[in-house]
Amino acid sequence: MNIPFMRLDRQFKMYKDSMIKATERVFEHGRVLQGPEVKTLEHELSSMFCLKNAATVGSGTDALIYSLKACGIQPKAKIAVTSLSFVASASCIVHAGGIPVFIDVDDNFMTRQDILMDLIQKRSIDGIIAVHLYGQMMDLEEIYREAQKNGIFVIEDAAQCLGSTRYGNPPGKYSDATCISFDPTKVIGAYGSGGAVLTDNQDINEKIIKSRYHGHLGNRVYEEVGFNSQLATVQAAIILLKLKYLDEWQNRRTAIANSYFEAFQYIDSITLPNIMKGNVHNFHKYVLRIKDKRDAMTQYLRNKGIATSIHYSPPLHQQPCFNKYMSIQAPLTHVESIVPELLSLPIYPELKDEEVTYICDSLISFFNLS
Repeated sequence: MNIPFMRLDRQFKMYKDSMIKATERVFEHGRVLQGPEVKTLEHELSSMFCLKNAATVGSGTDALIYSLKACGIQPKAKIAVTSLSFVASASCIVHAGGIPVFIDVDDNFMTRQDILMDLIQKRSIDGIIAVHLYGQMMDLEEIYREAQKNGIFVIEDAAQCLGSTRYGNPPGKYSDATCISFDPTKVIGAYGSGGAVLTDNQDINEKIIKSRYHGHLGNRVYEEVGFNSQLATVQAAIILLKLKYLDEWQNRRTAIANSYFEAFQYIDSITLPNIMKGNVHNFHKYVLRIKDKRDAMTQYLRNKGIATSIHYSPPLHQQPCFNKYMSIQAPLTHVESIVPELLSLPIYPELKDEEVTYICDSLISFFNLS
């Protein structure tokens, strides 16, 4: 059996007719940039996140960069960020002129709250990129309140958390701006890049809108130097279509995750993902910790035709691109200890039951042979 880590080809085959019709409508009306589908998508996103404003941009990375600028980042400002995330969570800080301050993680893979709170109270940082990782949200309520008292902005990197909630709230309640991604790997992905910034702050929203198209105010007036980061209308149409299946796809991801939980719960060498109290996990990723045998198991599964991945290695504070810019909130012992154990299993709605069973049986057989 051959099980790729993703199956966008299978997804397209399942929804081909609807996708073609959605794209044809865009080509027929001809407004391929800032067309009506973009506005409709922005309205749906603001409703979904219970926030007043949503502005689409060309990528999740752009969403983070523009949010930092809209929040008033100053040159060499120190911005706290986890060391366990995709590179964009920290590269956006460098692009915006700041310095990443890398922080260790807890057993839930989230930024350590105690370290973050200490930095806020000492005013050792100017802002925070709060990363919701693998599909569940970190606790930001007290962090945001303390940050507000100390004049520190908070931006949520919710690229992996579309559909996730914490105590019934989606991302965005405890931050100044929330950034999402429509990268093809996400639970709702474009056929290309895309992102959005959501906020209740009208000033931030207006700055994002200016940034995404050259600082344009209308009537050929450009108030500031901006960028060209528009979400293509055809991508907005595809995202709108996919959003209709968000609940259905999340239920399927949860069912697959539950099969993994049940199959692996008695294997001592495996640490299963922990769903934090109050959280609804969207299972964007299903990440195990495999003690001592991660690489051997990866090869074993590969030989069985099962693709896996590692999210993320090496940790960000060890990435060479940050050597010149970073400030480490040392020591980062926990992230360094868990990264060699991380392994992501395939988890997407198009996985068939027999494929899920095959993955479970193959992983169990590895430990039976070990």
